[in-house]
Amino acid sequence: MSDNDRRAKLLRAMEYRRIFDDRLGRIEREMPFDSLHDVDTASNVELWELPESDRLQIGRDARYSPSPVRTVLNALRHCDVDHEEVTFVDVGSGKGRVLLLATEFPFRRIVGVEASETLCDIARSNVEKASETREGCDRIDVVHADATKFDVPDDAGLLYFYEPFSVDVSSAVLERVEDSIRRNPRRVVLCFTGRGQPDGQASERETPPVAASAAETRPQWKLIGTVSSPDAEFYDSFLYENVNVDHGSPEA
Repeated sequence: MSDNDRRAKLLRAMEYRRIFDDRLGRIEREMPFDSLHDVDTASNVELWELPESDRLQIGRDARYSPSPVRTVLNALRHCDVDHEEVTFVDVGSGKGRVLLLATEFPFRRIVGVEASETLCDIARSNVEKASETREGCDRIDVVHADATKFDVPDDAGLLYFYEPFSVDVSSAVLERVEDSIRRNPRRVVLCFTGRGQPDGQASERETPPVAASAAETRPQWKLIGTVSSPDAEFYDSFLYENVNVDHGSPEA
């Protein structure tokens, strides 16, 4: 790639980031979640700004950015699971917004896995504050761990992934999920939200979900639905379930 091509690609990425941030700002103003619950989940964080950044895997588009409230709730409503029987896991839970939103569903437990200790501390503070206005926060557990080494609970039935998770990280996490299914055969649903940054001149609609491509390449998983986001096409969600009979057949 020539210097001019690299420069053009960088400029496109910078412009896309500006458009992304402007749109997210409008979405956040329409749904002021933080002010309602006196929490801090809306502000972006560049991961290399964190004190422990030298110990983190800083990869593709690495930053903390919140999932829009309407997108998360709409996606979780379309995940057909027996809430009371399963644990919900947010892989890369950041400041804990998705964990707080998951309390609107009767999951047995709600677990957030986050590699940044700083973000875990913020998430725990948010959970404590939100517990004054939201029921179910006592079911939340924020775990400081590398998602690729995290022991997935054997009752985990729904796992949530939000861009910008890389394919390599997602594949490693899916191996851990499959280990858990081997220990306790059951139906598991994966929810991948976000399409990733468009490459070149492609639009967001034409851009495949980066993290979800890990499930696409593994025969144990099949796409069972796409959930359109009420906020923007970028935030569409892609649902997968396990189909390998050796790992437990999915329930009818």
